[in-house]
Amino acid sequence: MKKFDLKDFLNRNKRLFFLAGILVVFVLGVVIILLVKENGELKNEIDLLKAQKEELAQVMQKDKTEMQEQITLLSNQVAEQLAKDEEEAEKHYPNGLPVTGKVTINSKPNLDPDVNPEELPDRELRKIVIFGAQNGAKVIAAGSGKVLSIKSDTEFGHVVRIDHGNGYITVYRYNDSPKVKEGDDVTKGQLLFEVNFVNSRVGYQVQYDKEFIDPMDVMEISG
Repeated sequence: MKKFDLKDFLNRNKRLFFLAGILVVFVLGVVIILLVKENGELKNEIDLLKAQKEELAQVMQKDKTEMQEQITLLSNQVAEQLAKDEEEAEKHYPNGLPVTGKVTINSKPNLDPDVNPEELPDRELRKIVIFGAQNGAKVIAAGSGKVLSIKSDTEFGHVVRIDHGNGYITVYRYNDSPKVKEGDDVTKGQLLFEVNFVNSRVGYQVQYDKEFIDPMDVMEISG
């Protein structure tokens, strides 16, 4: 039996080991290159994601700013519209004094000394204020609205009714030709009658939701 010679075996397989070593080095090199390349691509992808994140954050901040500006603008517009609506509503509220100049006011008139106002057949005359006006005074609209009707009045001469569009109707009674017509839009303070007689009587009434109320509860009187 032939004896195994290690040295001979190594000499004969030296080239094989050498080639195997080269192959291992090559494989390791390839693996390292792939890892480096993969790490580079991963880094590039991470950098891209970071850039996209920053871009998205900028877009969101811009959208947030624009939205806040729109909200502020809309809020200002709503506040402005509410202020206009309140101002317009105030103009239609008939709290003005319907006669200009120095006047006397009788809030409990007795049109006929022999008749109790509560017994008047004309219920609408039960709640009326009589103004004593001087020559040159003016009967004016207590609030903005539309002339509902103009009729004759046996007690005063003429009666003008103004619908203020908010449940209020004001009634003006005076013995002269009205300066407005049925259907006219009138503004607060607009001329309805001119007082051309000394110690003239002007009748004034207020209706709310079709019921006559005390005009003194609505008028704002100063002085």
